[in-house]
Amino acid sequence: MIAAMNTIIALLVLTAIASLLVSYARHDRFAGPASTAHPVDDLGPVEERFHLVPRA
Repeated sequence: MIAAMNTIIALLVLTAIASLLVSYARHDRFAGPASTAHPVDDLGPVEERFHLVPRA
């Protein structure tokens, strides 16, 4: 009975650790600053301008 409870607790802990590891890896902390760059020119953010003015 105690061995079964220890096994269940160990599986729960391993599942939680795996979940946290996957969550950490998916945040893209490894890519560096290039993954967060936003193109900006004299008229402001390029992404917002494409929403306001249709592309030619």
